[in-house]
Amino acid sequence: MRTWHAEMLVVAGALAVTLLATRAPRIEWIGAGAVLLSFAHAQVAERYAEKDRERTVPDVSCRAWLRRYFIGKEALWVIYFATRGAWSALVGCGVFLAYPAWRAWWRR
Repeated sequence: MRTWHAEMLVVAGALAVTLLATRAPRIEWIGAGAVLLSFAHAQVAERYAEKDRERTVPDVSCRAWLRRYFIGKEALWVIYFATRGAWSALVGCGVFLAYPAWRAWWRR
């Protein structure tokens, strides 16, 4: 099993546990699906960013903004989802915020 497969299984499991524990309505399952696909997108984006950081001259000049935008959007999503009671989406925010640190640790 590849690392990204294991990561995906852990996130899918966390979302499923959240949905079942909160007895979420059906619409919340759609949100959880969106979170899972957003996580898949983040996995690929993080790997591209890792490769670009290895270059002496980056291919992407605006790469410095990647983390800033990421942290900003997740902070706003946390506030929004918390006020809406969208628990699986909040789990997703936690996953997204922890993922870069996990990848940095894993790559070491």
